[in-house]
Amino acid sequence: MSKPIDVKDAIAMAIRMEKEGHAFYVRAADQTSSEMGRAIFASLALDEKAHLETFQRMFRGKVGKEDWDALAERTEGYGEMPVFPKDPRSAGAEPDSDDLAALKVGMESEARSVDHYTAIKERVDDGTVAGILEEIIRQERRHYALLEEEFIHLSNTGFWHEFDYLGERAF
Repeated sequence: MSKPIDVKDAIAMAIRMEKEGHAFYVRAADQTSSEMGRAIFASLALDEKAHLETFQRMFRGKVGKEDWDALAERTEGYGEMPVFPKDPRSAGAEPDSDDLAALKVGMESEARSVDHYTAIKERVDDGTVAGILEEIIRQERRHYALLEEEFIHLSNTGFWHEFDYLGERAF
């Protein structure tokens, strides 16, 4: 069995992953040729930012503001497995060529995120923190499902789907 993860380490990992997710979706929005694709990726970027604010509220009982700020500034990684690539192009998503590739990279990143949070949850001894991580996992699965639906639609029709999830926030 793996060594348990300290609450502060779990929080630092969640902060880092959400920051990297936000940065990834901002870059994907900038690199996507479709206006609808840009809107979807921009919406996911906002969700990642909103996750951070929500996590701060959820973890408020575990760490104070000073500890949260210190954890948010930590630069250590969250393991050897990268979750979100630094640049969508480096993961095979070329701008103005294949929006499907950007969606696929996003789906793969969200799946890795779910796996990573699940592994963290299994190593946390604190039931409250495990519950918070379960909520994070639920939100990451929602992102995966949104990207997958768009990928399937775009694959079959050649057009971005015009469904109205952009106004719904994750929290």
